[in-house]
Amino acid sequence: MEIAANEVLILDTNTFVAEIGLTSRAGSALKHYLYGRGMQLVVPEVVAEECERHLIRLARGKRKRIEENLQWLGRFCGRVNGWLAPDDETIAGRARTLARAEHLRAAIVPETREVRERAKLRNQSEQPPSHKKAQPADCRIWEQCLDLLPRHHIVFVSGDGDFRGHRHQDKLHPTLRADAEHVAEDRLTFHPNMESLLSELKSEIQPLPSSIVFAFVYDSVGSVIKELKSNSGCHPKGVGEVKQTPFTTEQPEVVEVRLEITDTWETADKSKTMDFRLSGSCHYRLAEEELCDLTPSNVKLLTQEPDGSVRAVKGSYIGLRAHAYVGAPPVQPEPEELVWGPRE
Repeated sequence: MEIAANEVLILDTNTFVAEIGLTSRAGSALKHYLYGRGMQLVVPEVVAEECERHLIRLARGKRKRIEENLQWLGRFCGRVNGWLAPDDETIAGRARTLARAEHLRAAIVPETREVRERAKLRNQSEQPPSHKKAQPADCRIWEQCLDLLPRHHIVFVSGDGDFRGHRHQDKLHPTLRADAEHVAEDRLTFHPNMESLLSELKSEIQPLPSSIVFAFVYDSVGSVIKELKSNSGCHPKGVGEVKQTPFTTEQPEVVEVRLEITDTWETADKSKTMDFRLSGSCHYRLAEEELCDLTPSNVKLLTQEPDGSVRAVKGSYIGLRAHAYVGAPPVQPEPEELVWGPRE
């Protein structure tokens, strides 16, 4: 893809492998960051190349260990149901896809001859990031940043000590900062790790008022509520407790919200009350600031009998969801729990 955004994000190789190549827990949170900032991930050619090599080597090692373990189990148990290992071509294809961060619509930046020559000279003259030991790949990454600076604001993330100063480990090396300022003033922002970069997410989403959640939930399961009303003679008050736990999703503009709701239902004459319980999940669309797609997993209206026992009113249910796959189930990235907080 071409670089369409004015502000771009560049990760050094180690950070890129950890956050993108292996679909880490922060991977989904990064999608929200890119969406919220309206920025684009840019991958220098050398980072994509190194990431691809690393992932191929890692996947082949994992495959070999699995095959060895299966052989051991086969000898131990007499037999083990077969497992079809991915071949080298499949592994290489998957590694290339991840290394290009296609799921994040990243732009791969080809390395020009000028960038390569400047990086070679920087490495030979032992300038940062090659001031401690030879770091030709890091020099190529940095020269690529400098090449993009005149046209883009850059957010650069690196946990590599070679990019950082001696006294201030959370700041860019003074020589590198001077390089960036010489090319374009105040156009490069540095973060020493992903936690620092993603910390902005913790104050971007406000918890929704309970009244809005109650209205959404009762409307979404209207047929169930109607049946529970008919079978109990009670009506919801909509003033109970709401627990909201937000998680990232594969869609950067959508947050999954796990809900746990308790409410009190009562008869018209208030002579009898019942306890309503609902748990499930829904989506919260950031742009529209609205809830949608409620999937309840547990809906119960509980009443206490004269003998002290508790029973569920007819119409209550527990829903179980499952996914069926042909062959091995796909590996999905784990959602990252977000933090509700006031917008700044």
